[in-house]
Amino acid sequence: MAFMKFKIIQSKEEHTLETNLVDIIFNVNHVVSIKPIKIILGESIIDGFWIRLTNGKKYKATSIPVELRKIFLLNDEEKREDELTLENSLHLH
Repeated sequence: MAFMKFKIIQSKEEHTLETNLVDIIFNVNHVVSIKPIKIILGESIIDGFWIRLTNGKKYKATSIPVELRKIFLLNDEEKREDELTLENSLHLH
C-alpha cells in the first residue's frame, strides 16, 4: 500500500461560502483518475483536481502530492514541445 496526503474540500452543498479544507490520506493504489479542474472557492476560482477512487467516490482536491503534480507538469512540457515541433514543421513548407 502506498499512502499519500491530499487536501480535499468538504462542504454540505456545492458552491457554499462555508467550505472546509481537510487533509486526508488516500491509498494511491485505489486512485483511478486525477483530473485538473477549476474550483469555485468562496468568491474566487482556483486550480484544483477531481480525484476518483476505485469505490466510485469522487473528491475535489485543492492540493495533491508533489509526485503526482509533477506528472501534470511533465505532460504540459511535452505538449509544448510537440506544439513547437509542429509549428516548426509547418513553417518549413
